[in-house]
Amino acid sequence: MVLSTTAISQQLIPLVGAEQVLRLSETSLLSAPAQIFDRAALPTYLVYPRTQTELATVIAEAHHHQWRLLICGQGSKLHWGGLTKNIDLVVSTQFLNRVIDHAAGDLTVTVEAGLSLAALQSQLADAKQFVALDPAYPETATVGGLMATRDGGSLRHRYGSLRDMCIGVTVIRSDGQTAKAGGRVVKNVAGYDLMKLMAGAFGTLGVIAEVTLRLYPLSETSTTVIVGGSEVQIADLTQTLLRSTLTPTAVDVLSASTLQAWSVEGEQGLGVRFQSLEESVVAQCDRMLKLAQGLPSLTLTADRDTEFWQQLTHQFWQTPQPSALVCKFGVLPAQASQLLAQFERYCHSKEIACWGRIHGGSGTGVLRLEHEGIGKDPSPAVEWIRALRSHCQSAQGFLTVLEAPSALKRGLDVWGYAGNALTRMQQLKQQFDPHNLLNPDRFVGGI
Repeated sequence: MVLSTTAISQQLIPLVGAEQVLRLSETSLLSAPAQIFDRAALPTYLVYPRTQTELATVIAEAHHHQWRLLICGQGSKLHWGGLTKNIDLVVSTQFLNRVIDHAAGDLTVTVEAGLSLAALQSQLADAKQFVALDPAYPETATVGGLMATRDGGSLRHRYGSLRDMCIGVTVIRSDGQTAKAGGRVVKNVAGYDLMKLMAGAFGTLGVIAEVTLRLYPLSETSTTVIVGGSEVQIADLTQTLLRSTLTPTAVDVLSASTLQAWSVEGEQGLGVRFQSLEESVVAQCDRMLKLAQGLPSLTLTADRDTEFWQQLTHQFWQTPQPSALVCKFGVLPAQASQLLAQFERYCHSKEIACWGRIHGGSGTGVLRLEHEGIGKDPSPAVEWIRALRSHCQSAQGFLTVLEAPSALKRGLDVWGYAGNALTRMQQLKQQFDPHNLLNPDRFVGGI
């Protein structure tokens, strides 16, 4: 039998201390509760374990009492995914924020899950190293949250996904027991399957406590070339670039609205970033400009280069708003420009403001829609999403709604999963969390 909210706090205080058990109303952790919970009633308490032992103890106590838990770091992506309900307790890992081991010579780092990526990057910069991720909400995103949502960004083009960077993980199971996989050496691949399962599971299979990541040297120079053109021109240029011997760190196809702030004319744009030794960057930029000969272009160096990618991130990832929704989608890379053009034409026909970008090498992208009616009457927006999803599926792709008002999320399947692995996912959930206590209802199929 689930205890009352008061009883929950009384059970937790002896385990972690009164200062680590707070009323949720006294914190600013949940920035958009209307995009997280399926019911108006919010959980009363939030607990902040400060060690992995305390975290395991809290999870074990929750398992004993069958409390339904909402697991998070700093909460920057809690409004992603499906709506959850009947949550008894929020557990935040944000005070599990230590760098446990930085093996600079081996280019690896082991950190606790609550450490923010921004803080980690700042520490690694002293050794001229970095984690090759540029996620949404970069200032508040935690390592555990990035692992749970498998959030990466444009740098995936050169360095791969978070799954490729994760070489070790420590997880607290739903019963409070600790499980480990991998290690702190790049060539150690033991337990790889567990790391793959945790990456992108939205915290539904276990609570990530510690992660070991491979690192990369910071580049000497960074320069971005932005090119504008027609849909066909950008599609041809993107494929020519991908077939060439150039080695950009990021290749993003951009919608006209996304491109507009940089005064580069075109139906679409292509943002290409080169990072390496100065001589290499200069030579590659020259070759890139030759490939784009005859098209409007702009070359950004130093602070302007950094500003472009920061602004690009901010265009899509802002404080959740009732009049906006954000989708993640994927398509075959060769169809990126065509799909982006279809999105823009459809949104223009419905008088919807939209911003789109697709990572040219992987075909994954982000679409942001804004319309004053989204937060008032969800019915038209539901139809918009179904139409945009149809465009993706006809191109053998997918579209997932990450951020949207709760009324809109209730009116559709936010994941839109059309694959054949749902039964296997449900079996894994049953095996890892048989009582459905960890982040219930947030993942595919209501997992």
